[in-house]
Amino acid sequence: MHGIINRALELMVIQKFGEEFWDKLKEEAGIRLNGEFLVTEFYSDESTYKLVVAATKLTGLKMEQILELYGEYFYEYSVEFGYFNLLRVLGKNPADFLMNLDTMHLALARVYPPLMPPLYTCEKLPNGDLTLYYFSKRANLEPIAVGLIRRTIKELFGISVEVTVIQKRADKGYCKLLIKTLNIDDTLHGDVDEDDMVFECLCPAKQPRMINPMTFTHVLPFHIIFDRDLRVQQCGLGLLRKVPHLLNKDIQLNQVARIVRPNILLNFEAIQEHMNSVFLVTITPTAGLSFRLNGQMIYLLDNDLMLYIGSPYVVDLSDLHMKGFQIADLSLHDAKRDFILAAETFEEERVLLKKLEDLTSAMQRASKELSREKAKTDRLLFDILPRPVAKELKLGKIVPPQRFESVTILFSGIVNFDKFTQHCDATHAGLEIVNLLNKVYKALDSLLDPTRNPEIYKIETIHDNYLCVSGAPEPTLFHAKRAARLALDMMDSLDDIGMSGSAVKVRLTIRTLDISRSKSKL
Repeated sequence: MHGIINRALELMVIQKFGEEFWDKLKEEAGIRLNGEFLVTEFYSDESTYKLVVAATKLTGLKMEQILELYGEYFYEYSVEFGYFNLLRVLGKNPADFLMNLDTMHLALARVYPPLMPPLYTCEKLPNGDLTLYYFSKRANLEPIAVGLIRRTIKELFGISVEVTVIQKRADKGYCKLLIKTLNIDDTLHGDVDEDDMVFECLCPAKQPRMINPMTFTHVLPFHIIFDRDLRVQQCGLGLLRKVPHLLNKDIQLNQVARIVRPNILLNFEAIQEHMNSVFLVTITPTAGLSFRLNGQMIYLLDNDLMLYIGSPYVVDLSDLHMKGFQIADLSLHDAKRDFILAAETFEEERVLLKKLEDLTSAMQRASKELSREKAKTDRLLFDILPRPVAKELKLGKIVPPQRFESVTILFSGIVNFDKFTQHCDATHAGLEIVNLLNKVYKALDSLLDPTRNPEIYKIETIHDNYLCVSGAPEPTLFHAKRAARLALDMMDSLDDIGMSGSAVKVRLTIRTLDISRSKSKL
């Protein structure tokens, strides 16, 4: 999948469910990603499918619902990404718009060569509805098209539509959609087609409607006219230079040409069923490299022939040269000339965009790492110092000295700890001592839960000694009672911890006195 697809999915999830949910979704899908998805990168289809499956588990929605939501959001993302101007000029009504989707996809495929967008063919129905044929190499993604088309028609034309899947073959990547308006006053076909009336005004019946074939072959150097038997009746000079034997009566067009898009065989009837599609055709000459033409099929009713008007399908100047073409091979009116020249500048911009995305991603990773380290520092600071003091120091403030009239100190130590350390096995002495202290400290720390022993602050642990205070830094009238209660809990909590074959015993000292806290600064 192209990075645009995954990035849009990421932003949709964050917008609708939050960033924490997105992190859970990646974890559920087993996706390890540093930073965000990059729009200049390509990712495996498997990773995208895993994210969708994980979303169904965490949200409880069906996969079709998730994909339709994504399709609706993708219109919003496309607009933000800068494609609004392109979308709004594809057609003056929904029918024209859908008929030109393939044109847009082919243009995007030139910009992002590995891109494999779906194919669309649109047909107008007599009752005003539309039939849309959807073809994709990826199975079960048609709900995206449902949501995307519904949202796009609503936003661009102000028409609410119902999009229904009426036929599907997942193994072939084929789907047939019915599009109908929810308001009987809306029309998907636009105004009545006046092309025929205009043509009659410009070309009266008595006036000859002819063009010299030689002029035609110069103006359209890559056109082909062929009959139902796929015999080429006429072709442009540019194509004839590349395939000299194309006009040979013994040669059929399917011997030197293959239709890449739409995904159909090269035969007259199949082409007639896809007249609204953009045709990408591969030409394989007997000598030299094969090349592709991109263009339109037109049925010549008067002669029962098919006219293909195309031009070389190339990405940039180097591709043009590699295929054996020159700029001069393109007609002066062919916009492909401007596109190829502009592509050189765009490629530089694309490289810069990729570098910018890589830099942004690296900065995001560094920012997250910094946040994690800062959180560790904050936890350490709050463990070492009283919370009110730590908050002041984090803000860079000077903490003024305070005097407490009366507080209670609790001091504990393990009985016979020095003898225990002396008699430990020399080989494992360090480990035994650390394990013992770790168990004792964990047991005592658990007693400092505010719901169990409130208004107690742990000052320090040194060797086997544990020091706590009550009445500071938060004053309380019940400091002696709090310390005494903690002392009793300490005695009970160590019964299950053994030392030298018997339970650990602690020595407890409690004293009430005044203390001062000196001036400090972080």
